[in-house]
Amino acid sequence: MLRLTRRTEYGLMALALLAQKGGPAGGFCCVREIVDQLSVPRRLLAEILKDLSHAGLVCAARGPSGGYRLCRPASQLSLAEVVAVLEGPHLFADCTGGGRCGLEHGCTIRNGIRGVAARIQRLLADVSVQDIAGARPAPAPQRLELELQR
Repeated sequence: MLRLTRRTEYGLMALALLAQKGGPAGGFCCVREIVDQLSVPRRLLAEILKDLSHAGLVCAARGPSGGYRLCRPASQLSLAEVVAVLEGPHLFADCTGGGRCGLEHGCTIRNGIRGVAARIQRLLADVSVQDIAGARPAPAPQRLELELQR
């Protein structure tokens, strides 16, 4: 099963929070506020936000009313962009990015893996930060009662 790292999970959580705070039109959110609301490690979150800022996904401002906010509307930030910044360009396998591998001559799965990676990439590109920021937990299933026929 493909798993994202905690780094990406925390990054997505922070982006979703910034989207809920008003996106690019909202005020800046300081690291302490994000840490307090999400209960994530401060040092790791600061590194994540720095990387997202360098990539142009969040805007940073220094000073007493500084912090972070989205640079673009959450609907225009795809999960593919976020994952590429926080996980690197070859999420699935190195050979899926066109790179070379020491096993390429005897590899029987390379083309199949590339197809899977392309599908995952398209899926991530089709989902925005707004999509996940606005998601609500599914309601608990109602109790199902069955009548037994005799």
